[in-house]
Amino acid sequence: MTTLDSSFEDDLRAAVLDNVEDAARTDIGPKLKRVAAENFQSYASRNGYDIDHIWNDAELAVDRDDSSVTIRVEWPGLTALFEWGVDPHTIKGNPVLSFTWNSPPQGTRPPGAPKHVTADEVNWGSVTGGIPEARAIRDAIDQLEADL
Repeated sequence: MTTLDSSFEDDLRAAVLDNVEDAARTDIGPKLKRVAAENFQSYASRNGYDIDHIWNDAELAVDRDDSSVTIRVEWPGLTALFEWGVDPHTIKGNPVLSFTWNSPPQGTRPPGAPKHVTADEVNWGSVTGGIPEARAIRDAIDQLEADL
């Protein structure tokens, strides 16, 4: 009969977590980041967006504790606006909105209109239809889960 060392379970748990952590750092995490970047690049191309800061500034972090390994990708601020999309909506000022719009999309500022605008409210997205959802991150996670 074979007798196992009393630390067998702890040693096995540590070895499994070592393997999972290594895979998270070298394979799974980078793949998640890469596939999401590819999805965002395709989305940006389809919609004419210059949003390469999203995938260029994304940071991968892998954390480990005694019983788990966590993969986290931190995308820059406002990424969620593209991931989830934004419906056209009205922005109301308190008391007014004031902004400079140097180069609005074609047809959105009447000829001769001032570049500095003040308004009580702005119907954001009324010309563009808002921002369509990218689903870049969610689709990358779904693909990764299917691969695993």
